[in-house]
Amino acid sequence: MPLQKTTPQAIIRESIRVFRRQGYYRTNMRDLAAATGLTKGAFYHHFSNKEEVMRQALRMSIGWFEERIFSLAYEKDKSAKERLENMSVLAFRAFTEEAGGCFFANTVLETAHVEDTFLEEIRSFFQHWERALVGVYSQKYADEELQNVVQQVIADIEGSIILMQLHRDPTLVQRAFDRALEKI
Repeated sequence: MPLQKTTPQAIIRESIRVFRRQGYYRTNMRDLAAATGLTKGAFYHHFSNKEEVMRQALRMSIGWFEERIFSLAYEKDKSAKERLENMSVLAFRAFTEEAGGCFFANTVLETAHVEDTFLEEIRSFFQHWERALVGVYSQKYADEELQNVVQQVIADIEGSIILMQLHRDPTLVQRAFDRALEKI
C-alpha cells in the first residue's frame, strides 16, 4: 500500500471512528494506522502513543460538539425551546447515526476504573454540555434548581444511550430528548 500524505487532524478524525467502534483498550496503534492508510511507522511520526491520539480525539470531539451543537444554546434570537430543539436534533444524530453512542460516556466507563488519564477531557465535555443547557433552562428555573434539572437531563439522555445500545432502539434516545423539551 503506498504511503498517503495526511494531516494530524485527518488522522484524528479517522481515529475517532476506530475508538468509537472498538473502545480505547481494544484499539492498538496498528488499528489506527491501518484506518488512516498509514504504516505504523508513519503513524508514529505524527503521534508518539495511543494515549496522545485518544487525548487529541477527545479534544477534537469536544470542539465539534461545542461548535455544532452547544453553540446553538446561545442563539439569543431564538426561544429557549427552539434552541433546545435544534440542539436535540443534532445531538440525536451524533449519538445514534454512527456506531458507539456517546464517545465520552463510553470512554469514561471503559477507562475511569483503571486510570484517570482522560478524566480532564471528559469532564470538559460534560461541563460544556451543562453550560449550554443552563443557558437554555435558565429562563425557567431558579439557580438552586437549575443545576439539578440540567444534570438530570444529561443523565436521562446518557442512560437512554446505554439502553439504545442494549436494545438497538434509537427511539429510546429520542424519548429522552422529548422529555428534555418538556422541561422547558
